[in-house]
Amino acid sequence: MDLSHIRNFAIIAHIDHGKSTLADRLLEITGVVQQGKHDEQYLDRNPISRERGITIKLAPVRMNYTLSKTYILNLIDTPGHVDFSYEVDRTLACVEGVILLVDATQGVQAQTISNAFKAIEKNLTIIPVVNKIDLPSAETEKTKQQLIDFLGIDPSTSSGQVFEVSAKTGQGVKELLQAVILKIPNPKSQFPNKSQMTNDKFQEIQSLIFDSYYDSHRGVIAFARVFSGKLRKGLKVKLGVASEIFEIQEVGNFSPDLHPSDRLVEGEIGYVVTNLKDIHKVEVGDTIIDVKNQSSILSGYKKVKPMVFASIFPTDTSDYLNLKKALEKLYLNDSSLEFSGIHSKALGAGFRVGFLGLLHADVVRERLEREFNLSLVLTPPQVEYKSAGEGKFSLQEPWVKIFIITPNEYVGAVMRLCEQYRAKFMTMDNKNQIMLKYEMPLSEMISDFYDSLKSVSSGYASLDWEFFEYRLVEADKLLLLINGDPVEEFSEIVVKERSFEKAHMLVKRLRDLITRQQYEIKIQAQYKGKIVASERIAPFRKDVLIKGSKVVGAGDVGRKRKLLEKQKMGKKKMKMIGKVEVPKEAFLKLFRRSS
Repeated sequence: MDLSHIRNFAIIAHIDHGKSTLADRLLEITGVVQQGKHDEQYLDRNPISRERGITIKLAPVRMNYTLSKTYILNLIDTPGHVDFSYEVDRTLACVEGVILLVDATQGVQAQTISNAFKAIEKNLTIIPVVNKIDLPSAETEKTKQQLIDFLGIDPSTSSGQVFEVSAKTGQGVKELLQAVILKIPNPKSQFPNKSQMTNDKFQEIQSLIFDSYYDSHRGVIAFARVFSGKLRKGLKVKLGVASEIFEIQEVGNFSPDLHPSDRLVEGEIGYVVTNLKDIHKVEVGDTIIDVKNQSSILSGYKKVKPMVFASIFPTDTSDYLNLKKALEKLYLNDSSLEFSGIHSKALGAGFRVGFLGLLHADVVRERLEREFNLSLVLTPPQVEYKSAGEGKFSLQEPWVKIFIITPNEYVGAVMRLCEQYRAKFMTMDNKNQIMLKYEMPLSEMISDFYDSLKSVSSGYASLDWEFFEYRLVEADKLLLLINGDPVEEFSEIVVKERSFEKAHMLVKRLRDLITRQQYEIKIQAQYKGKIVASERIAPFRKDVLIKGSKVVGAGDVGRKRKLLEKQKMGKKKMKMIGKVEVPKEAFLKLFRRSS
């Protein structure tokens, strides 16, 4: 195949800036779908994605378009949310150019910058585009200037042109599509001097896997970009990192459904049916190589690691096995998901699950409830601390770099907010909008920082983040005690600065949720061996001085004291032999309120 006829590109943007709507118009112009005869956000096949109006999974599609000659256009629509940024990384490794889309009503946002930097690092051609120019509130010229300043381009040249489109109405989209063909370079051959190569060397296979999913009949289906060689049915190949050998069952391209073809060649993007039964052997970022020639593995591979952890329990304990089966099925189509079994005295059997972030956790929970008809409780997400050996500072906590874009009038409020969340200031850029860079503990960011940021900025600030490093921290286990008995469901690692605040919050909430008993209940929070917060639930008390309508021992103080002392001893004995049962509903209410 002539590589000059191929264009591989992606659409990148901040969340909710119109990527999927733009993809719809491109599909219509190229004839993949007919206008008015398809679902909106056609490439977003997941119903949760459509309802929320956000892309949570990348989607490739192959289009044909004639402009003096017929071109093959391989588009990959990417997620905009930071939880799925690794999918953007892998996508950008498979293309030669990107459409950088910016909403004219919102301007350049945090993930606009983050995703653009990813494209710049990979030396990709960037086509800047301002979207939603049809809206009355659009600030098209201001947004164009933001893009010009950020990218450092000259708008008077053809290479510095900023395109204006309305993905909703289709205005300017045809011109943008033609610009993709004219501006984005075609794939370059890994072996340009083919006449000088031996036949074996020319057949060297290097294909990057950028996504995959599990099919119950055909095993794992890998999405791949072919950088060299050819892939075809019946060929034996190997996964470079996993060292797994398999025979290709089928290859093809995306229309966007799977469309079989005879082969996938250098420069093409398509799918490979592996017939492997374990999706975690076919990891995103791995390289398909030739078994005989032992081709080199493409650079950039890294394993996706969960950043936050939470526990999931079925509200009906009899649903445990159904939850396990549901997680296993989800696990087959989500390579970033990790889970292991746990048991809670209050909530029964459940699972400890690792997620990429808070949105990922919420999407997984919703999928489990909706697709598998389960009623679940998700405990508040926590980060994972690492042991750093002996000594006072024996733990390490994960830190992230955060990028905040905010209008100038909210800078002071945003900076004060960051200080409250243990963040450390790095840099500030004050072109057009203010861009602030901070380092922050991940535990602080996943609490309520994003909600607070939106609140202090009247909804205008945007946030992006990336994992930075682990740092030493003074932290210990915060343990909740009820009448001296530990409640492990509430135990978690807490840094010293947050220990009193967290302790008082938990004991007060539990006091409100636990029902009164016949004896006193003490709720305590213990940190580093010391009680740092305490609440008391008074017992029910019967008036033992009244029997029927008469007052017992009227005028006899000794008799009254004796009766009250007897009641006190009885409650003390009851407390010694009784055990406080925290009702399951209390846990559910607490967890749901926290999450």
